[in-house]
Amino acid sequence: MKLLALTLLIGCGSPQTGLTNGPKDVDIVTGTGKMSVDREELVIADIQVDYSRSESFVISSIGDGNLQIYEIRIVADVSDVFFSEEIEDLELAPTQTYSYTVVADLAAPEPADGELRIRTSDPDAPNFILPLHAWPEGYVPPEDTGADSGGADSGGA
Repeated sequence: MKLLALTLLIGCGSPQTGLTNGPKDVDIVTGTGKMSVDREELVIADIQVDYSRSESFVISSIGDGNLQIYEIRIVADVSDVFFSEEIEDLELAPTQTYSYTVVADLAAPEPADGELRIRTSDPDAPNFILPLHAWPEGYVPPEDTGADSGGADSGGA
């Protein structure tokens, strides 16, 4: 019996048995596409308290190869304000796009922040983070004054 098992193991790759050890001449493409997202941050504004509002953004495959999206999910949301469908294992061919929607629901008239992560095969952005902002109705965000205060270390003369 042991001799039969050994014969079968040795003979698995031979053309006489019709069995193979798996594909040898098939290219396995894992995707090295490039990704573009049409937003640097996602702002969902003018939300009435206890009502939800949504906003979408678009992911585009801009490389020569297929873009593998391994996961899209909200990873930071202390106030439990943001909701979305979790995506796993999505493949986009070159020039193909995918629209993704995030919903925000405010329980109080206070702004909230979160983060959405997109894990991809893009070597330049394998873990892309999209900041999320939920603003209540009538909220005016503070003006961005910039990171450079113009002090002695600002590179001036």
